Amino acid sequence: MSQSDPPPGDPFDPARLVDTVFAERFRVRRLVSEGANTVIFAAADDHGRAVTLKVINPSLAASPSFRERFDDTIRSVAALSHPNIAAVYDWGITPVGDTSMAYVVIEELSGGSMRDMLDRGRRLSPSQALMVGLEACRALDHAHRRGFVHTELTPSKLVFGDDRRLRLVDFGLARLLGEPVWSQPDAVPTHVAWYASPEQGLGLPVDGTTDVYALCLALHESVTGVLPFRDDSTVAALAARVGKLMPVSADLGPLAAVFERAGRPNADDRATAAEFGQGLLRAASKLPRPGPLPLLSTGLFDTPVERLREPDDPTGGVERGPLDPSPPPPLLLVPIDEPATGPLDSEPTAPVARPSSAPVVRSADRGRGGADELVILPVDSGITADPGPAPATAGPTEATFGEPAAFAGQRSAVAPTMVMPATGPAPAPAPRRAVPWKIMLAVLVVSALAVLGVLATQLFTTPVYRVPDLVGMPVAEARNLIAANDWQVTEQRERSDVVAVIGQIVRTAPAAGIDLGRGEPILIVVSEGPTLRELPESSGALFSEAQTRLVERGLDVEPLEQYDEAVPEGVVISWSVPGDPTLGPGSMVEPDTLVRLVVSLGPAPRVVPDAVGRAVIDVRVEFDTLGLVLVEGGEEFSDDVPLGAVISQDQVPGTELAKGDVVSVVVSLGPDLVVFPDLRRVASFEEAAAVLREAGFEPVLTFGDAEGEIRSYEIDGRAPKADELFERGTIVEFEAL
Repeated sequence: MSQSDPPPGDPFDPARLVDTVFAERFRVRRLVSEGANTVIFAAADDHGRAVTLKVINPSLAASPSFRERFDDTIRSVAALSHPNIAAVYDWGITPVGDTSMAYVVIEELSGGSMRDMLDRGRRLSPSQALMVGLEACRALDHAHRRGFVHTELTPSKLVFGDDRRLRLVDFGLARLLGEPVWSQPDAVPTHVAWYASPEQGLGLPVDGTTDVYALCLALHESVTGVLPFRDDSTVAALAARVGKLMPVSADLGPLAAVFERAGRPNADDRATAAEFGQGLLRAASKLPRPGPLPLLSTGLFDTPVERLREPDDPTGGVERGPLDPSPPPPLLLVPIDEPATGPLDSEPTAPVARPSSAPVVRSADRGRGGADELVILPVDSGITADPGPAPATAGPTEATFGEPAAFAGQRSAVAPTMVMPATGPAPAPAPRRAVPWKIMLAVLVVSALAVLGVLATQLFTTPVYRVPDLVGMPVAEARNLIAANDWQVTEQRERSDVVAVIGQIVRTAPAAGIDLGRGEPILIVVSEGPTLRELPESSGALFSEAQTRLVERGLDVEPLEQYDEAVPEGVVISWSVPGDPTLGPGSMVEPDTLVRLVVSLGPAPRVVPDAVGRAVIDVRVEFDTLGLVLVEGGEEFSDDVPLGAVISQDQVPGTELAKGDVVSVVVSLGPDLVVFPDLRRVASFEEAAAVLREAGFEPVLTFGDAEGEIRSYEIDGRAPKADELFERGTIVEFEAL
């Protein structure tokens, strides 16, 4: 592999790679973006096909272990053949000057990313977000089943092609480049941490639900404009989501319950990609059809790259041509898949060949229930339309979950079908002949009768008006809008989560787009606010379970912890709705109602009393009352502590212990007393001393010979008696002859 005439200087200067042939195959056209790990170029391969070239920072690709993992990873990713995963065309390592560079080539995606839409201040409707999420879930489910986890699914990884179809980019590459950074979470880029899962913030293993959490955050932001847990600090952003339920906005409507499950902090409780997609499908029946996405380019016009709107310019990217003062010719719509026919009274003609220069716009829904392809021809061409049979509708693209029935014939990336005039020579006019005056008179009479017929029809036919789209409009404004039609308006009120604002229109019958004659009845359903939620019984349930049930109903939870001797820790003692103590299980309340849960902390801690010097029998009664267990850890003699009193305890007085904890004490045996022996049969001091030492006394000879006859002995100045009790070690003084 080589470069064609690479410019001198630093080989990795991105600007110097423009207009060079990279890897002997790809002509680099322009620099798209430059990041910390990759540089992205717009390029074309040797067949002229437009591609996207991603060059990895050489400092990352220098390691032999990285090169081996890079080849294995991208080779596996290239095998992921799915319409919603960016196709990998080529990859490898090529020399550029004196540097070896790793690169990946993927299909060109000119529709921009979800990040581009958000940066331009655009938001998606819940219906649009549902369709984007459904396509993303299909891609994730396909990848997860094959062992791939993206790990960095930010809005910039949700990219659209000029066919307006979503692709996920950087499968494998994101994890390969991101794993070294996650070893030190404070080094993770902030924009990546915003969409990380709680398990990533804790450094735990990741699986497919990590991508589900990130997708849920991105879709939430696309609808509400608010990114939960966002913070300017990476560490703070990661810590904010650990153990916290994702706040679900009421703006999400029917998507709220689906997002709540996809955004749970515990990965085991979180939906898989397939379950997330199936939840979106169930919500589709409650949402209107989606409009086209506000992409950077529509795929319907070849707008030059230099004239595409900038990411922060919501008005750019559309060029107006010079004004033509001459009026356009009348146009006729002809399905291009059907042969064009001549006038009705002529012989059938061969199909009209479409000129190669005739611009044709194809419906983005073709093959999925959309309109036929159309070409528009001038009316004076002598060709009339002959509509053929409608095309068959294709089935779902995935076996796990198909297209929402409520959105049949539409996709999130579908642009409005547009038509443009076809060009080509008009047939030469026929030679004019003289018209007899009788024929001319007959024509005038017939024309007059036709005019009179039209006037009579207008006089005696009931005017018909098309029902406008009133959903979401205040009822007074809606009534004013249709007042001139003289319809018989019936008003009905109900609660709705789709249109939660009181006084706004939920739906009409007939629906928008239906023709309705003057004086006919029309029903308008007016919102009385969001659907009421039933309060579940929460007492006796684990706090986590009770909180989940309430959050699933769209209710707010306020935990209040307190000690309780009977209710185990973590179990709800009682609950109430602040401000209305009359509400109980089964009561109906509006969403976002605050429910206060009193959660048990278990029994209150016990303060250890001071037992030293007190009779053990009294201490035992006090400990039993406190719920602490007293254990006698031993007995000792003590000259200072009375018999049966506590000498010491293993827990310091004032320490807090849990109910049922054990405290060990040492009990006093009182002073160590010994019995004075009978010395009447002892002849000498030496014999007396041996007997006394064995009995626990300390004999001392104060006068005389140790072998001499004992003259006298006394303790503290008096003669002791046999069997009299003395403390061990008492001194006995002797006098001998």
